[in-house]
Amino acid sequence: MPIISKIQMYEQPEQAVLSIRKIIQFNDFPEEAKLAFKKINDYVGKKNILFAGCPFVCYHNSDLNHLDVEIGFPVNREIPGEDCLKSGKLFNEKVVSGIFLGPYEESDPLMMEIFTWINNNGFEAKGRIYHHYLNDEDQPRDFLLTQICIPIK
Repeated sequence: MPIISKIQMYEQPEQAVLSIRKIIQFNDFPEEAKLAFKKINDYVGKKNILFAGCPFVCYHNSDLNHLDVEIGFPVNREIPGEDCLKSGKLFNEKVVSGIFLGPYEESDPLMMEIFTWINNNGFEAKGRIYHHYLNDEDQPRDFLLTQICIPIK
């Protein structure tokens, strides 16, 4: 599947988010993500809140047996969480990004190209990887859009 954008650096503005962060096994990710997105959707529906952008997943590490993931949505202001649902922020920082068209599980080549771009341009990754899901699973798998963003220093 294709990489459909130029890999480029931009500045991510600070953004309030509602998210769930937990340690999981990689194989459990699809079910954990569905549960987290549902919990967040139910909460904002109950509170009559609108999202300020598309859903995201932040991978805080790469240990597939103890994967530290944060699953969430941007919102227009800090909103109190409840239980495992936390209010937080995406911070103002430089990121390198590209957009992938196709099934989520096939997007690794874009991530590797972004890491290559970072190294070739003298930057260093901060250790987190964000996947922003630009459309939803109601689309055919070949038409899913994922923006991958890697914060740099």
